[in-house]
Amino acid sequence: MKHFLTYLTFLITLCSYSQTDGKIVELENQKKKFELEVQKLTDSINGIDLKIAQLKSKKFMDKIKDSSLTAIARKGAKLKKDSSVFADIITIFKEDKEVIILDYKEGYFEVCQGSLCGYMSEIWIKRSSTTSEFTKSKETERKLTSGLKSKSISYSSSLKSTKSSSTKYKTKRYRSSKSYYRGPRGGCYYINSNGNKSYVSRSLCN
Repeated sequence: MKHFLTYLTFLITLCSYSQTDGKIVELENQKKKFELEVQKLTDSINGIDLKIAQLKSKKFMDKIKDSSLTAIARKGAKLKKDSSVFADIITIFKEDKEVIILDYKEGYFEVCQGSLCGYMSEIWIKRSSTTSEFTKSKETERKLTSGLKSKSISYSSSLKSTKSSSTKYKTKRYRSSKSYYRGPRGGCYYINSNGNKSYVSRSLCN
């Protein structure tokens, strides 16, 4: 009997281990499946990033083809990823170099030099009559655009104000043309042209 119980305990333990092993295998298979899905998604994201980079590069190249404005960037000029003092530096020019000017905004030129494109503070660009004319035209363009937006917002606000005033005037006029009475139960009414009571919002009796 004692041997039988020992054998039975051994079988139960073995069965328990087998179930645990089976669960581990199942979880490991699930893990591998998820890892494959993550890898596929990562590959898809990398593919999208590559397409974005290619499109951006094409956009810059199209701008370069369309632009005939060039200038000289001084030695030590910093080409940055964005038009900001704290933007990351792409490269620093070790000598004077000719750059293609694409745009200008708030003290920064958008330029390209060779295959590199980015932003450069205007202090690094040697001024000429052409670049001065270009910056002035860009500043004028932005001021006009900003002015139009401001006028549009102002006009929209004016319309809202006019509508609001008109509504208030109509309400006051409507209220002043009738005499309102409060009934014994708190209701608000006026006497219509037929001599009958016409109930309205209680707020009109306030």
